Amino acid sequence: MAESPLISRKDGAVTTLFLNRPDRLNAITDAMLDRFEEELAHIRKDTTTRVVLIRGRGKGFCAGVEMKGVTYNPLNAKTFLEKLNRVIHEVEMLPQPTVAVIHGACVAGGLELTLACTFRVAAYQSKLGLPETGLGLVAAAGTTYRLPRLVGYGKALELALMGRLIDGREAESIGLVTESVDADALDTAAARLAEDLGRRAPLAMSFIKDAFALNAAPNREMSNMLEILFASVNHFSKDKVEGLQAFFEKRPPVFRGE
Repeated sequence: MAESPLISRKDGAVTTLFLNRPDRLNAITDAMLDRFEEELAHIRKDTTTRVVLIRGRGKGFCAGVEMKGVTYNPLNAKTFLEKLNRVIHEVEMLPQPTVAVIHGACVAGGLELTLACTFRVAAYQSKLGLPETGLGLVAAAGTTYRLPRLVGYGKALELALMGRLIDGREAESIGLVTESVDADALDTAAARLAEDLGRRAPLAMSFIKDAFALNAAPNREMSNMLEILFASVNHFSKDKVEGLQAFFEKRPPVFRGE
């Protein structure tokens, strides 16, 4: 029997969710999202969980949405992206504070997942970014409204358009992550933050989280749908086909604006 693509572990007041597809750098699948929804529904009702950590198994946090062996078109892309955005929003609106613990690659949809977390702790050696434009793709899981509120409009646009990957130190310097540490100290930093959060009043934190989230993105649903529709329409483009084909063939893409 295959292992679950997402594993939950409870340790006292801390629940850790592990993305569990290490052979694929924890790329997000439909099955992973189904497990996420199950676990998030349970955590929401679990008053003994005071803090939630989200981590990736293996060499990286998450390489984004699984593209290998999956054929997307405008219709199934829209359905998948709606589910992805729903799960990420559920992460954001959990009553408990969430901490993304980032090592290795944290890109594309993986980075977008962390943007919905309350805090992000990253290893200096991690690589974070939005490489979609280099693949002929469109980021469509909250980038346009979550990223600017962390790093500012100009830096958010730069990261989204240029597709440059940055390390943990730079991510901290621009406000993308809360704290960066050496990889060897990542577990300790995450545990320290979880312990601090666990001492604070859970209802007060929940109310504050909700108020921040709702005020920071009052037009979230409209922004969300615009991202999904643009990304879905983009699946018609020849550039998308070329971008992915070049990626799997390990060669530079030749984009023609078609």
